[in-house]
Amino acid sequence: MRAGIMPAASLPLYVAPSSLADEVAEAILDAILSGTLASDQQLTAAGVAEWLGVSRTPVREAFLMLHRKRLLDRQTSRSFVVARWDKVDLLELAQLRAALETLVVELAVPKLSPEDLDLFESIAMQMDSAFRRGDYERLVPLDAQFHASLWRVPGNTRLLQALEDLSAQVRYFMHITRPWEEVNFPSQHRNLIEALRSGDIERAKGRMREHILFTATRVIAKMEASQVRD
Repeated sequence: MRAGIMPAASLPLYVAPSSLADEVAEAILDAILSGTLASDQQLTAAGVAEWLGVSRTPVREAFLMLHRKRLLDRQTSRSFVVARWDKVDLLELAQLRAALETLVVELAVPKLSPEDLDLFESIAMQMDSAFRRGDYERLVPLDAQFHASLWRVPGNTRLLQALEDLSAQVRYFMHITRPWEEVNFPSQHRNLIEALRSGDIERAKGRMREHILFTATRVIAKMEASQVRD
């Protein structure tokens, strides 16, 4: 890692950093999502500490945090590398996320207020605008905002924590798969909003499952086809 490179600041974690180690982990994640750090790139505590101007202790803690989230792989006792996810990693995350977010929908639909639905519509409109401008980088944080807003409706703190714990992995998933799926971003969310507005829980759960799981399966197939052609 080169000293002096500043991480991208446009994609913050859903949960505000609560310690220096959290801030270091956020900086590393931002660098991965911005392309500053590529898959398989080696990271050392000394290098990251010099880059960010901190001591090695919070860097080591950040490495372990990201390792638990499967965003870094341990290379040696002193170094890690940016994880390279395969089809299994992508499908496992999609399956887990689909299970959790369909539960969110089941609990949220009876509690949705007009204000909640207006917020979802506002975010979807911003997605439409970003897509028309070709601002695909903006679509990722808007998607995060949309889902995080829905997660909070049920008021289930443990479910919310489970989803927030996955948020960094979801963002990495989107970083990997985005070139194959960004064209469908706005329409998928509008279909989901319509289902939520209908009050039909099973319909809304189906839309959420399709949005996450079926979409992931399709994107992975496109990725594999592209790799074969290359």
